[in-house]
Amino acid sequence: MRFFLLVLGYAASMAGSNLLFKVAAGKSGIGWWLWFLAGNLAGFGCPVLMTWALREDSPHLVYAFTLGSGFVLLQLVAWWWFKAPVTGLQLGGLALTVVGLVMLQLGRA
Repeated sequence: MRFFLLVLGYAASMAGSNLLFKVAAGKSGIGWWLWFLAGNLAGFGCPVLMTWALREDSPHLVYAFTLGSGFVLLQLVAWWWFKAPVTGLQLGGLALTVVGLVMLQLGRA
């Protein structure tokens, strides 16, 4: 359960920071700096949570779960929040990523 929460926290931190950077990209002046700072603060959880997750499990699983889940969450939230166009083929690739993560979980010794 602890490992799952660390992975979930990492995914939220990664997705949150990248979404804030996207908002910053559309700003200028002090607004850019504030959104950029917010993105960096949100992203601070990534190295902290990954380090704690590495205490729980082997590196190949930690990297796969943290980066994979962060990627999937970021894609889904960007699609919803920014109304980014997504094709069926892209959704299929995202689904395959999720299937790969599930297979890694099921194959754990």
